[in-house]
Amino acid sequence: MISPRSDEGSATVEFIGLSIILLIPAIYLLLTISQLQAAGYAAVAAADQAAKTVGFSEDAAQAERRAVRTVQLTAADFQLDPQATSTTIHCSNSECTDPGTQIQVHVSIDVALPLVPTFLGNPTRIATMNATGYHVIGDFE
Repeated sequence: MISPRSDEGSATVEFIGLSIILLIPAIYLLLTISQLQAAGYAAVAAADQAAKTVGFSEDAAQAERRAVRTVQLTAADFQLDPQATSTTIHCSNSECTDPGTQIQVHVSIDVALPLVPTFLGNPTRIATMNATGYHVIGDFE
């Protein structure tokens, strides 16, 4: 006759196994969502501040340099790669510094997967966050 098997054991193995199977993907998902949220906030903040810096510049070349640098600094503040940004400036007048000029700055930030290295020289991009900032130069600015 076969003797019954004992039910004695340890739940430690099951808890560790379930922790690895469930917690690690959940934490990675939270990291990815946090990265996307940070990029969204960074794009909005960068577009707004870049439009204002264009308005306070003295000429078009300085305006473009300041806008690009502002976007890169904002991305770095949000722990994002400054080189993954692109900036486009449009002005209603040919000279972006004239009173009454409407300035539009479009910012794009590429978001890569967290904790994943580049694959064959290409970043593992999962999304691009876009934002547009506007500024009108007043008569007395």
